[in-house]
This record gives sequence, structure tokens and C-alpha cells, in this order.
Amino acid sequence: MKKPNKLYHATYKALIPKIKSEGLGGKSAKPNWEDSKPGVTYWAKTEDIAYSYTETSENVPEEWLDEIIVFECAIENFDLSQLFIDKNVIENDDATFEYHKIMPFNKLKIVEID
Repeated sequence: MKKPNKLYHATYKALIPKIKSEGLGGKSAKPNWEDSKPGVTYWAKTEDIAYSYTETSENVPEEWLDEIIVFECAIENFDLSQLFIDKNVIENDDATFEYHKIMPFNKLKIVEID
């Protein structure tokens, strides 16, 4: 699998305080989809792909859907032994990934979405 230089993860502004203190995928993180695994974060090759998953989440308050943010993270910040193709997506085309480790907040950059 060829990995891109950066990956993107979308989430909700309301979760930033927890992410700052615990990292992305920390102990109090709750899955946003019924088939998501605890302790696993999901990443995408582009901001738009990440955003599209977050705006259709099944398990978040409706008002959060208007306050989505996207994090960018350089591939060198990942433990590549813990980064895998997303098993929840049937025809993935290496567009989304699972990360089985916590990503510290200081490795994340918030990107603007048009």
C-alpha cells in the first residue's frame, strides 16, 4: 500500500478539549459509527473524504453536524505498523485508513474547508 504524505481526520469542534487532553483516539473517545472500533481512528487521503464521513455520522448530536473540523497530520507522525486500510469500506481504493494508536494533539493541524 502506497501511503500519502498527509492524512486527514474530521471531527467536531465540541470534542477539541478532550482531544487536546487525551489525543485523538484517547480513552474517552466514542465511535461515531456502529461498525467503528474503540481505540481506532479513521483517516482519509483528502480533507473532502474525511469531511464527508463526519457529516453523515450516525451517533452524534444533530447540532454537531454544523461544527465539523478537519485535522491534517503528516505521515511521519504515524506509527506505520499501526496504520491499515480501512476494513469497513468495501471498495476502498486506499482512500481511507484505520489507525490503531492515539495521535497526540500537538501532531495535528486544523485545516480550512471551503
